[in-house]
Amino acid sequence: MRLLRYEWSKLARLPALWGFLALCLAFNCLLIGSGDRWRWEWNEAAGITDGLGQRVGREFLDGLGRHSRSDYRDYLLSAAEGMTDIYADYDLKALSGFYNGYVKGSPAAAALMERKYDRLAERVAHLSQAGAAMDWYGGPVTHYVHQFLYGTLMRAVLTEGAVLGMLSMLFLLGYENQQRTAAGVYASRTGRKLCRRKILAGVSWALAAYLLLAAVTLGIFLLFWDWRGVWSGSVSGQFNYVIDLFYPRPFFTWADFTAGGYLAAVVGLGGLLTVVFTLLAAICGTLMQNVYLSALLLALLLCGGTAVQALCAQAGLWMGYALLTFQPVSIWLTVNGWFTELGLNAFVPWQETIGTGLGLAVCGLGTALALRRFGRKDVMT
Repeated sequence: MRLLRYEWSKLARLPALWGFLALCLAFNCLLIGSGDRWRWEWNEAAGITDGLGQRVGREFLDGLGRHSRSDYRDYLLSAAEGMTDIYADYDLKALSGFYNGYVKGSPAAAALMERKYDRLAERVAHLSQAGAAMDWYGGPVTHYVHQFLYGTLMRAVLTEGAVLGMLSMLFLLGYENQQRTAAGVYASRTGRKLCRRKILAGVSWALAAYLLLAAVTLGIFLLFWDWRGVWSGSVSGQFNYVIDLFYPRPFFTWADFTAGGYLAAVVGLGGLLTVVFTLLAAICGTLMQNVYLSALLLALLLCGGTAVQALCAQAGLWMGYALLTFQPVSIWLTVNGWFTELGLNAFVPWQETIGTGLGLAVCGLGTALALRRFGRKDVMT
């Protein structure tokens, strides 16, 4: 524990990391300010519907009708009166056919895609029985606010946490070489085991930094956005939808999520994905023992995987594309649609969760093997 605290202190005394953290929070504040064009509508709708609950029915409509009349109240009342159970007769075959049209050149990928939408049919029936489509969430502005929160704000938080975690890990693993103390420290068996403490310190620091960024950013966001009556609403309400490849579709989720539960799940999975990125940096740092070469290798792995995935799509190698959608960068890119069917970005249900779990397993094993190799190689002076 004493060695672990010593590694944490190295990071705590590094001004650059605190400066980067401050810049991240400042940038997130700017992002929050950029959403003001939707904030007025969201807060106005929240004020008008406060106390009416989330399920739109006769009581909701009567309560909305009793509110003092205004143009915006009339707009909300018209939207509420026009709500129907969109899941009751949703044509899932058209959606399945749209994506199968892309991957039909690869029988294995097409079979996976078809099986995914067969599973989704069960969820659509369940959502119809549960009446999820009749939940208000945030009203007509829901789609824009949801995409702003997750596609812009949470993606920024996740990016910052991952970058901070990777930089911290590379700094710790390259510290002894930078200070020219590697030969003395790693000459003993105890010194070789120090790398384990460094990796543990780097991972815990990355997770703590990510959670701090998420807590402060979301705290500031909620200071200006009124979510008091929203938390219990289903994220699969009909005002929430996704547009992928110019094809709009409802926000199908593989489990029942309220707005509050969905936010907690995204923050939690984002923390695990941050750990994956940090462990990937640990593998590079342990193998290379040079901060700059490790950073170069890490950048090549992250950017190269994305480039290969794009090339597979262009070449029609859809099974290769399907396998590459499990990589961490691909999961990060789809944060605004996590726990949904994700269209062409997923080939199995819960792909972002499975991909993150696989990432933890593979990077954890890779880190263990890298540490084993490091424990056996000669000390370089």
